[in-house]
Parts: sequence; C-alpha cells; structure tokens
Amino acid sequence: MRHANLNRSTLEPGREGPEPSLSVSRSRQKSFKMASTQDLRPASSPAQPSGPLGGTSLDGADEFEEGGRHETIRIEPDLDHAISNILQTKDTLDSSDFDPIEYINLIFPNEHALATVDNVLQKLRLKIGRMDKEIRDLVRSQTIAGQQSAADLEEAKRGIQELYRKIKAIKEKAAQSEQMVQEITRDIKSLDQAKKNLTVSVTVLKRLQMLVSAVDQLRAMAGRRQYSETAQLLQVISQLLLHFKTYRSVNQIAALLDHVSQLQNDLKRQIFGEFEGAFGGGTLRTQINLLNEACLVVEILEGDAKKNLIDWYCELELKDYRGIFRNNPEVAGLGDVSRRYAWLKRLLKTYDDEHAGVFPVAWRVAESLCEKFCLDTRRDLSEQLAKVDQVMDVKIMLQALQQTMDFEAKLDKRFTLRDYEEGGANNSDQSQPLPGSKFYKIISSCFEPYLRHYIDSEDKALSGLMETYRARPILSEEESVLASSTDLFYSYRQTLVQFSKLSTRKPFLDLCKMFGKWLRVYGDMLSSKVPKDEKKAITEDEIKTICLIINTADYCATTISQLEEKLIEKIDEEFKSLLNFSTERDNFLGVCGTGIKALVQGIENSVEPAMTAMAKKAWGTVESVGDQSDYVNLIASTLSTLVGVAKRNFATNKYFRTFCDKFSEGFLTRYYNNIFRCKPINEVGAEQMLLDTHALKTILIQMTNIGAEGPAQPPPATYVKLLNKGVTKVEQLLKVVLRPYEPVEGIVETYLLLFNDHSVANFQRVVELKGLKRTEQQNVIDAFQRRIAAAEGTAGGATNAAPAGSSFANTFAGLSTSSKFNVDMRKFVATMNMKRG
Repeated sequence: MRHANLNRSTLEPGREGPEPSLSVSRSRQKSFKMASTQDLRPASSPAQPSGPLGGTSLDGADEFEEGGRHETIRIEPDLDHAISNILQTKDTLDSSDFDPIEYINLIFPNEHALATVDNVLQKLRLKIGRMDKEIRDLVRSQTIAGQQSAADLEEAKRGIQELYRKIKAIKEKAAQSEQMVQEITRDIKSLDQAKKNLTVSVTVLKRLQMLVSAVDQLRAMAGRRQYSETAQLLQVISQLLLHFKTYRSVNQIAALLDHVSQLQNDLKRQIFGEFEGAFGGGTLRTQINLLNEACLVVEILEGDAKKNLIDWYCELELKDYRGIFRNNPEVAGLGDVSRRYAWLKRLLKTYDDEHAGVFPVAWRVAESLCEKFCLDTRRDLSEQLAKVDQVMDVKIMLQALQQTMDFEAKLDKRFTLRDYEEGGANNSDQSQPLPGSKFYKIISSCFEPYLRHYIDSEDKALSGLMETYRARPILSEEESVLASSTDLFYSYRQTLVQFSKLSTRKPFLDLCKMFGKWLRVYGDMLSSKVPKDEKKAITEDEIKTICLIINTADYCATTISQLEEKLIEKIDEEFKSLLNFSTERDNFLGVCGTGIKALVQGIENSVEPAMTAMAKKAWGTVESVGDQSDYVNLIASTLSTLVGVAKRNFATNKYFRTFCDKFSEGFLTRYYNNIFRCKPINEVGAEQMLLDTHALKTILIQMTNIGAEGPAQPPPATYVKLLNKGVTKVEQLLKVVLRPYEPVEGIVETYLLLFNDHSVANFQRVVELKGLKRTEQQNVIDAFQRRIAAAEGTAGGATNAAPAGSSFANTFAGLSTSSKFNVDMRKFVATMNMKRG
C-alpha cells in the first residue's frame, strides 16, 4: 500500500513528488490562515472569481479568494496566549503555530482518505463563510455603538450646561438674601456695639474709682505704719493696675500710674529705713511684728525689693566675719578653718533665736546667709591655698578639707528636703551632699587643684613600699600568691575610699593614673624575679618561684579588672572614658607568659642529659629492637619529678594546661632536631627510635594527669592534636630513614609523599642520617633531582621547592597531623624482623 502523507518536497513549488495532483503552493498554504483586514469586504461588494477550491457564496458573503495575496497578522506571543485563554479554543486552525502540512497529513493519513477531499473542502468553505459573517456583524455592531456613544456624549454635555445654569441662579438668589438680612440687622448691630462700649466704659470708671480710693488709703496706712493693711491694699492695687496698662496713652491714667509707682518707691525706702533702724538702733526686739508685716509689703512690691532686702541683711551679718577672718592672718590659715565654721554656727543660733521671727519662712533667709558665707569662705581659702602652694602641709590640708566637707554635709542636712534617717545608715556617701544640692562642694571645690600634693605623698609612700617588696625573698611566702600583691591592692582600696570622698573629678583621675604607674612597676618587678638561665637545668625551688610569680600575676590581672569597674563607678561621668587599665592588665598577662616560657625552658634544659645520651648512642650498629631506650626512662623520671612540682604549685589548672601545651611543642621540636645528631642510623636503629617515640608520646599524655587525685582524666583534645602534630613529624622522618637504599627511587618517592618538599638541601640532610657512602648519597640525590625536574616539567615549569638554606623545621611546621601512629610498636618491629630473616 502506498502511503498518502505529504512531505515537504511534495508541497514545495517547483518540486515533483509522488502525488503531483496534491501539490499546494505557498500562497495556498497562507490562504488557510486568517488573512489581514484587507480580505474583509462588505457583503454588498461584487463577487470575486472563485479559486480552484470552488466559488460557492454563503449568505451573500464574499467568496473565498484562493489565488490572491494574503499577509498574515503577527500577534505578540503574550497577547496571543491571553486571547487563547479567554476564548478557550481547542481548534487546530486557531493555533498561533498552525502548520498546514501537519494539518493536511492529519486529515489525510493515507490514500483512502483522499476520497473525502471534496467533503473537507466543503466544510472549510462553510467555516470560512461563518467567520466572514461573524466579522461583518462585529463591524456593524461597532459602527452602531460608536454612533450611539457620540449621541450620548452630546446629551451629557447638554445636561451639564443646564445644571451649571441652575447652580448659578441659586448662588445669585443666596447673595440677594444675604444682602437683605444685612440691611435688616444693620441697626441692631450698631445698638449692640454701643451697649458693649457703654458696659466697658462703666467697668473702667468703676475700677478707676476703686484704684484712686485704694491709693488714698495706701498713703494713709503707710503713714500710720499699718503694714498688714498696707500689704492687702498694695495687692489690690497691683491687680487693678493690670487693667490700666493698655490705657497709658490717656494723660490722667498715665499720671495716676506714675503716682502709684512713686508711692511704691517711697514705701520701699520707708520699710528699708525701718529695718536699718531696728537692726542698727537696738530696737529689734520691740519691732519684730512690725518688721514681719513690712516683709509682707516687700514681697508684693514690684522689682527685686525682696532680693535687695535679703542681700542687705546678709551683708550686714557677714560684715564682722570678713573683718575678723579676712584681715587677720592669725585666724585666716588652713589650720583655723574650724573657727570659721564655729563662727557661722553662732551666727545661725542668733538668727534662730532673734531674727527668724522677722522674715517669712518661705524666704529661706538663713539658707541665703549660709550660701553667701560659703562663697566668701571659698574665696578666702582659695587665696590661702595659693599662698602655701609651694610649702603645702598635706596633713593640714586634708584636715581642713575633711572639716569643710563635714560642714557642707551639715548645711545640706539642715536646708535640703532629704531624709537622712532613712535607708542610708550603711552608706558612707549618704552623709555627703548630692550633686544636685546647693551646698555640694560649694567650699571644698577650691581644694581640688591642690590635691596633687596628696597624690604626690601617696606616690612616695608606694615607692617605699615597692622597695620593701623588692627586698623581700619570694620563697618565704606560704600562700599561693605573694603577700605583697594583696598588700598593694589593700593599700589602693584604703586610699580610694578616702580620696573618693574628697574628689571624683580630675584629681581622682590623676590618682588612678598614679595607681596604674605602680601596677606597671610591680609587674616589671615580678618579671625581673623570674629565673631566666637558658642553659642551666631548673631546680625545684626555681619551679616554685616561677609558679608563685605566675599565680601572683594572674591574681593581679583579675583584681585589676575589678578595680577598674569600681573606679569607673566612682568617677564623674565626663572622665569615665579616660580611665583604662588595659595596659596594666596586659603587662601582668605578659608576666604569666614570661613565667611559662621560663618554666618550659628550664625543664627542657633538665632533660638535656637524656638528649645527650640519645645522641651518643651508636644507632648505626643497632642489631635488634628491644624495650624503650635508657634515655626515654631518664626523660620519664625527670618529667615526673619536675612537672609534679609545677602541678602542685599552680593555683589554677589553666596555666598548667598552657605549660603542657608549650612544653610538649618545644620538647618534640628539640627531640626532632636531636635526631640529626644521632647519624648514622641504620634501619633497625630507626625502628628502635620509632618505638622510643611512641613511648615518649605516652609519657607526654600521662604528664597531664601527674599529681591528680582520683581516676586519670583524658587530656584535652587541643593538647592531643598538638602532640600528634609533633609526633607525626618525627615519625615521617624516621620512616624515610627506615626505607632501604635500593631501589633508590623508593627513598625519593617516600620522602616526597610524606614531606612534599622539593628542597635538595633538606632532602640531603635526611639522606645523611642513613649513613650511606658518598657515592650512594650522590645516587639518591641525583634520583631526587631527576624526579623534581620531571615533576616541574609536567607542571609547565612551576616550582614548589623551598628556598635553599631554609629551616628544615619551618619547612615542615605546617604539615597535616591527620595520620595517626596508633599501631602496636612491638608487633610492628617483630614483623619487620621476620621479613628481614
């Protein structure tokens, strides 16, 4: 059976296929798609000739034009997808990616299907006709809708114009109504305003009459010295005057106001004369009530009459004080400060007994008197301090300052509304005035610039204390820290408690800096007492000394932090950021580091005899592997004794752990370097060294539990990691030495695998350990150079070799510690002996 499907060559013009009768041109393929709007013609247009598919007209529609040119409308993919979703069509002809060839092959799958071609064409013509009709109807409906919309728009415009005319008419009528109402009420408003003006005039006249009457009565009462009634009248006049300030442009009222002002001035002079006569003429006792009533008048008078009267009284009472203590050097010195305060105490007693009834309590005259006394006293003491600045007696100055602060506290207690009985019995600062008080450091502030003399005296005292500490032997101490450190901080505490009462400002900051200086000196003194012999073996007494110094430095670093917090709490806010003891703290931590370094160095020196014994052993003639060597036993014995002493004398375990870390790292480095002193080493000797290395690792692990009570605890993970790193480095070296001479490439590959080092000098140093002949060494080195040259050639000439002459230990310092040497060494050695046999 022949296949009837159409291929591309069949449908392309100019080509012949198996079925020429079914050839479709490109123009015909396009005609199956929706044409452009040029193909949409009205129903009344004349009929066009039909194409090869037939020319039947449907409902008067235009015939389908097959042979004409049609341009396909290209729609954006997003728009086409949106239209498809809205219409929800499933027809293949409506698809945007419609392929006519696939469609024809779909409806004509074989030759037998070609018999239905006429029916298919008829259906297509019917569908095209229906689509033309739908398009035509849509065009007509849109045309009609457009005409109707224009008519509706014109109707809306006419409606808006009509509404505008109605609104305008309403506004005109409203304006006419408003004008009519104003004409009706014009006379009423005029009458109402006249009524208001008449009322105000009557009120002003009544107040003016009251003011004139009150002024006349005030003049009469003042003349008869009836100050109680005068005060009442004066208060009434003051209130009435408030209503006439806006009428000063009226001549009569202005004259009246000036007369009242003059009357007040006369009254003020009269009352001040009463006070001067009473206090100066000795008639105060008989005029207390009169003067008290006069104070009521003074309080109402305008201006600063009240302040002037209080200042006059204070100046009168302090006149004798200034005459006695300012002009008499015998009682003006710092040593006579208490006499000043005793004088004020007597003055206050006189005030309470004789003068308190004159002034109203609310005036607080006694408080003002004390304030002016304090200001005068501060000025006098400032002058006295300046005179004796160069020959200052610190003891007298501190005594005067303490008396002054006690005096300020008493004044604050009398004149401030603060309860001293409640809650402050245990607070030493409660007796001092608070910063918000009027009497807070009102006199004692003049002492602050001269507190440097006290700081200098403390500095000299600490200098002598340091000399005592230097001369004191360390091993005479029985505690875990030096007694000198606790004495120093106790002295600091005593000084701070006393000084914080004197000042918490700049002098306090200077004192803290002085403390920091001597803390640094003390730290340097501790560091100087650390034994630092780099070659001598350490003794047990030296270990005890170092541990005691480390404990003391750690105690000082911890206590400094607490001291700093306390000082920041005490000092004023503006100086808090300037107070810092981080340098002193770091200095003591550096002393701890110096002690650990000296302890590690000393114990390493103590195991040097074992290292010497290891180097003297003939490793090139060892014939069999046995138990661990004698030098390992010597190291174990030395560490057991010395490390045990250190463990017992450390106050905290953290520094013992630090010591173990540092010692293990330094010891394994020294052990590694000592192996190069043992050449030559044969293969059996290398096996014995591997066994000794495993024994040393066990010793170093057990070292962390020396002197521990109870079951042994596993060492810290960081310590084990550090230990494995050093041991692995030693094992890698010995494994290279253990490698047989032949084949030569075996030594080279083992070295590169373990060390990954391309330095010829380093490799030669390792080869020399095997004790090979010079020619054998040269063969191995030549093989190493060839291997390196080949590797560099493969890598494009890149080189990873270490610089010639670089430290062998530094070259291997960063090697990974992942490999573990946890095999049974005895089993390993036995296996090697069996292979050799």
